[in-house]
Amino acid sequence: MQAASLQPAYALHSRRYRESSMIVEFITRDHGRVALLAKGAIGGKQSRQQLLQPFSPLLIAWRGRGELPLLTSLESAQALPQVAGRTLYCGFYVNELVLKLTERYDAHSDIFIAYSRCMQDLIEAAGDNVQLELALRFFELRLLNDLGHGLLLDVDQQGREIDPMAEYHYDLDAGPTPSTQGEHSINGATLRALANNELSSDLQRKQARQLMRRILAHHLGGRQLKSRELFKTIATP
Repeated sequence: MQAASLQPAYALHSRRYRESSMIVEFITRDHGRVALLAKGAIGGKQSRQQLLQPFSPLLIAWRGRGELPLLTSLESAQALPQVAGRTLYCGFYVNELVLKLTERYDAHSDIFIAYSRCMQDLIEAAGDNVQLELALRFFELRLLNDLGHGLLLDVDQQGREIDPMAEYHYDLDAGPTPSTQGEHSINGATLRALANNELSSDLQRKQARQLMRRILAHHLGGRQLKSRELFKTIATP
């Protein structure tokens, strides 16, 4: 698979390859996640390395087939964003989710759109922890939905409308069922707020965060998120 014309993309992760090259994982609009060889990306008068930083909108092209096609064109789509502090950690977390939950060359334009929206939301929310958290929850929901793992949030397992005054247990495979308060209890108001991306209270944000951790852990199949280690001194997404 190759892209002869320029393709909107973001760099998710890169690693050095030999003396001056890099292997870069991208999320692209039309081809999903791709791994490309960026020859001569390190060093030189016109190093590509700065352009290949995460969170920067890019336009790329490549040629070749097999495991490692060659990156042939690389342009910045807009000015490089200033990403630091908690926003930076959130961005690493989002990148790791995409890397671990998607397959290479599985085209998902909706995932690219959700990712691009999330990057913009994170940058705009810099310094606002509530807005950063809302951006993460919205992206997690969109990612799972686009991968075919959408959450049941408006009705319970029996098809009954979620009662905002009731307590529920969320079964990872079947969805919410009425329940008494327990270890994984979540109230109906939180489920409805999560569905509308309107988590307005500390309790709703806490319950939504705990629910999404359980669901993502289920789909990660035991694989750990290294980016969460970065949050130990602040707050885990």
